[in-house]
Amino acid sequence: MLRLRAQNRSRLRAPAGAAALLSLMLFAVPASAQAPAGGCPPSSTSPESAPPTTSPLTNPLSPAPEQIVACVGSKSITGATFSHWAAIARRSEEPSPKAVHTASKHHAPSAGEVIKEVMGFLISSDWVLGEAADLNIHVSEGEVRHTFDHIRTQQFPKKKEFKVFLKQSGQTVADLLFRVRLNLASTRIQQRVLAGHRGERGQQHALSRFVHDFTTKWKAQTYCDPTYAVTDCGHVQTSL
Repeated sequence: MLRLRAQNRSRLRAPAGAAALLSLMLFAVPASAQAPAGGCPPSSTSPESAPPTTSPLTNPLSPAPEQIVACVGSKSITGATFSHWAAIARRSEEPSPKAVHTASKHHAPSAGEVIKEVMGFLISSDWVLGEAADLNIHVSEGEVRHTFDHIRTQQFPKKKEFKVFLKQSGQTVADLLFRVRLNLASTRIQQRVLAGHRGERGQQHALSRFVHDFTTKWKAQTYCDPTYAVTDCGHVQTSL
């Protein structure tokens, strides 16, 4: 499966027992929403990078819900979205009840590690969704629900088991449905890229060329607040 730049973000995973469901694609659920007027720069602009702010947030893992921490084109990633996935990332690092009794030490991820993990996760999601839209790839609600129900039935035959999974992971059904949508969109992007290319070498060359162009294209349209800047951010500026 073509993962593009959305790599396996290890901390953004749910507890063991839902491997197949989570193997769909460790992406974010609604990472983006239409930005308010003036909130994000147009995708065609290329502003100069701004220096880091001199007064960082007291707790960067809890930005104001309405704060725009990053933009991918005209789509924004808000503080509310970041906080949601930061909480999931931190929860996934908590030791299980069994581990509490067997492990003497537990290393909680630092704020910087969580920011790197979550922002990479959210930005990658917007890149894939944006590329699918540009390629006129559409995934219907019915397809998403059908695929999700099939996987859930296989992994969680009993409703109680699924409820426990949601509680432990901190995720919602909407989160998981969006993961399914992302997986289906990514698969169709891959099919589009590989169409007409035969042989392992030819397909690998096509994928490599596409991923290079894909990364260049979307990184140029990605703007981040200095506190939340990661490798995928093509521009860093204090005012989004």
